Amino acid sequence: MKQSSSKTGIRWLREFNWTMFVCACLLVAVGATFIWSASYTTGEEAVLKVARVQKQLTHAAVSVAIFLALLTINYQRIGRYSYAIYGLTIIFLALVLLLGSRIKGSTRWFRVAGAQVQPSELAKVALILVLARYLMYRKNYRSLLGLIPPFLLTAIPIGLILVEPDLGTVLIMIPVLFAMLFAAGARLKHLIPIIVLGLLALPAVYLFCQIQSPGLKRIQRKLLKPHQKARIFAFVNPSADKSGSGYQVINSLIAIGSGGFFGKGLGNGTQNRLRYLPEPHTDFIFSVIGEEWGFCGAIMVLALYAVLFLCGLNIADRTREPFGRLIAVGGVTLLATQVFINVGMTMRMCPITGLTLPFISYGGSSLLSSFVLLSLMINVDMRQPPILAAEDFK
Repeated sequence: MKQSSSKTGIRWLREFNWTMFVCACLLVAVGATFIWSASYTTGEEAVLKVARVQKQLTHAAVSVAIFLALLTINYQRIGRYSYAIYGLTIIFLALVLLLGSRIKGSTRWFRVAGAQVQPSELAKVALILVLARYLMYRKNYRSLLGLIPPFLLTAIPIGLILVEPDLGTVLIMIPVLFAMLFAAGARLKHLIPIIVLGLLALPAVYLFCQIQSPGLKRIQRKLLKPHQKARIFAFVNPSADKSGSGYQVINSLIAIGSGGFFGKGLGNGTQNRLRYLPEPHTDFIFSVIGEEWGFCGAIMVLALYAVLFLCGLNIADRTREPFGRLIAVGGVTLLATQVFINVGMTMRMCPITGLTLPFISYGGSSLLSSFVLLSLMINVDMRQPPILAAEDFK
């Protein structure tokens, strides 16, 4: 028995995807470093700097423990409960609107034992699981009408999250749906027109917000919160309101640009230390990295993400089992989209959405959801059953 257990342990270590795990841990280390820098303060509040980092490291320890625990369970067994996990998530999303804590105009969190829990982070994982489960062997999604069920499965959590409101999470869920549909075999002649219509809607939203008709203003207030409308205008022309809606993106661009090639040094970023950067430990932490580590530091961080995503795509490419492949595709798409939007908004490539940077930004719920997705992808990599099939998804 001891020899068998030893062989199992060696096999587990050999099949474990160390590259992905090490990249994630390095990103967490970078995050803790810049959370420390972004929390710079003096005097009686100096303890905040250390306390926030300690809290994030505690979040990381809990997340890694859950990451390892999930690896002991076959991902296909987890998949059997996909619909139950999805259903519970929908209940939590509905309850948070009724019982959740309202912070900075949004109702996204439950307070549990002194900690803030964000159900929309769980919804990201649940959506990938339920879509992978639904699409794994079905063929009806290859017709236009067959796309309705996966669209509905996505629309329900999106609708609830929009009410919170949390536009950032919604923006990363939509690419996940299309990527998983494409990987499962949906026809491009159906997907491309839908994507084109969605892209055409973006300038239409901007023009709609520009209309000053008293009658339409009531509709605008129902569809878009004032701060969301302001962010759209700031994205198009931040200089129009430098001290208001354009303040965040202007100071972010100054911080990244002033970092130069090698940066100003850890803790020496003036935009960061003088508090010109809003939310520097969460939404705009990449701006702090760009200012203090410069172009080289920013590229190093993006390179770690690139390695992580390439490993995930390699898992998807090598996995013939449909459920596992779809999990890998969904996980990579979600994390990559989140990185793109977060980095993009700090550089005025995307509107500001309040989206965290995976593994780096401060926040327990975000860190946990990222490690759960990583665990599922590595789980797929470690357990690839033989599938007798002529071609994948055919």
